[in-house]
Amino acid sequence: MTVSRRLVLFLLLLVVAAVLLFLPLPVPPTTAGRTIENAGHTPLFMALTLGFLAVLSRDFNLTGAKVYVISAILGLGGGIATEIIQIPFHRDASWEDVADDALGVVLALALYALFDGRTRMGRFMRFVALCVVVACATIYVTPILRMERAYLHRDGQFPVLADFASSTELYWVVGYGVNRSLVRGALDIEFTPAEFPGVSFYEPVPDWHGFRTLVIDLENPDADALKISIRVHDIGHGRDYADRFNRRYTLAAQERRTIRIALEEIRRAPRGRVMDLRQISDITIFRGEPSGSRHLRVYSVRLE
Repeated sequence: MTVSRRLVLFLLLLVVAAVLLFLPLPVPPTTAGRTIENAGHTPLFMALTLGFLAVLSRDFNLTGAKVYVISAILGLGGGIATEIIQIPFHRDASWEDVADDALGVVLALALYALFDGRTRMGRFMRFVALCVVVACATIYVTPILRMERAYLHRDGQFPVLADFASSTELYWVVGYGVNRSLVRGALDIEFTPAEFPGVSFYEPVPDWHGFRTLVIDLENPDADALKISIRVHDIGHGRDYADRFNRRYTLAAQERRTIRIALEEIRRAPRGRVMDLRQISDITIFRGEPSGSRHLRVYSVRLE
């Protein structure tokens, strides 16, 4: 490959990266969508860093540590710069993306070192590079495998939405103002003094239209009464309080209760429309008042 062709291809890669940075991608607002979107950072910055390495070594005749240090600086600097540039455009800039970019940079440096014939490296250094490649690849695929495992677990137990027999359940539980853990087959929730602390069972199997009842098995283990609220949203839910299912319950001291909610009531709950039982997005349980019991246990959430 001539120098001009290599430079042209690298410039085209930079253009593609810039387009991906500013172009709104059709990523669904799901866990899978976000995981796949985040997973794109590492291979993109791996390709960019490999481009830097090739151009610097072949077209600028850099060898040894210089080519690696400069490529690392350019790759990491580019990752930080892309996140800063996104802030004025109200894109999702985050340090997590920078970390994914950095992973791609390190992976590229290690891959290049394995096959670098211009820099003298002993067997030990190439072995270290191989170990870095394996480590980076493991870090990269782990969240994807966790996501796939969580979806398989979620879909496999439906119409049970959660039963807390496995730590995989926590993948779908989002807490705010709470401490949460699995205790003897239940989700143990400790409320903090935050306003409306609770948990959301995020992204359950969304199609509920063939069932009649939402069943939630709860327990208040404390010696004080507990006032809670239960919300159910669909994908079309707006910010209006009345555009969802809302219901309040009081659990007496040390009471365990199975709450049964007719899905027809949930369907008709939003004001001015009906909820789409084929596109349910989450179930939320939160404490309605700051006084009273500070604990709640959830044993299962299912459809009947």
